[in-house]
Amino acid sequence: MQSIVNVPIVSLFAIALLAGCTVSDASSSNPSQTALTSVQGSGSVRISGLSNLRQTALVLTDQCRTASYETDRQAFAQVALIKGLADYAAAFPNGIAVTVQPMSLRMRCHSSGLAALLSYCEAEARVGLTAGGTTRASQVVSVNVTKEASERAQLGLACISTMPAVTAAVDKALTDAIAGLQADLTAQTGIAAPR
Repeated sequence: MQSIVNVPIVSLFAIALLAGCTVSDASSSNPSQTALTSVQGSGSVRISGLSNLRQTALVLTDQCRTASYETDRQAFAQVALIKGLADYAAAFPNGIAVTVQPMSLRMRCHSSGLAALLSYCEAEARVGLTAGGTTRASQVVSVNVTKEASERAQLGLACISTMPAVTAAVDKALTDAIAGLQADLTAQTGIAAPR
């Protein structure tokens, strides 16, 4: 009988430990230089500020405040930016310079439903990008795009179960910002966005 009573206590203790833990989507390694040079156009797209895509989300609600949501989307962004902007290099003899602005990343968790079964967390990301260079006709081109995105994940027994919302929100904001850069660069250079 005594072991049955201890099971809920041990479970509650384990949940309490998980509630204050750190969860991350960071991979253990960034893409190798060989992998990056295999991405067509990697030499014509110069990227600065990638470290702005490594951040811990600011939790704005009491629920899950002790969880630490760490994201590192540098490798994903580097490949996406090179693939998304390499086609514009023809208009810029010295390539395109891209700057990743500081990212805003917030998490809000909401309790809802009977016994909080419908509880969820919503991640909100804002990503800003600046790109430009000097064209063959000596015209200076500079475009600046900021995009926001939010994603939800159902809150399970532990706050760490909602980390996919953080990754998805950052990736969506970044992808939308790259599409915005493409549209603005197309308008200024006449080069169609890659498909």
